Amino acid sequence: MSAAPFGRPVRRHVTVYDTPSQLGGSFTVSIVETLAENAVKVRVWYGRATAQGWEAWKDWDGYTFQTNRAALTNERVVPLFK
Repeated sequence: MSAAPFGRPVRRHVTVYDTPSQLGGSFTVSIVETLAENAVKVRVWYGRATAQGWEAWKDWDGYTFQTNRAALTNERVVPLFK
């Protein structure tokens, strides 16, 4: 892992899932926090990996919301750098 400013490690990969967007498609999300029961707080990953790191597409990237863990499907690891 490379070092980020202030000595924090750079995140090179993220474990993501698909979940319904309620807009007719799905979001690619990662779990930010486990809440009570089967609820989780998730972060939307919307953009692409580049040689310099994640290029966020501002429409949805970084949006967080709560969902049921059972709604998360297709677990996989996605690189944040090319």
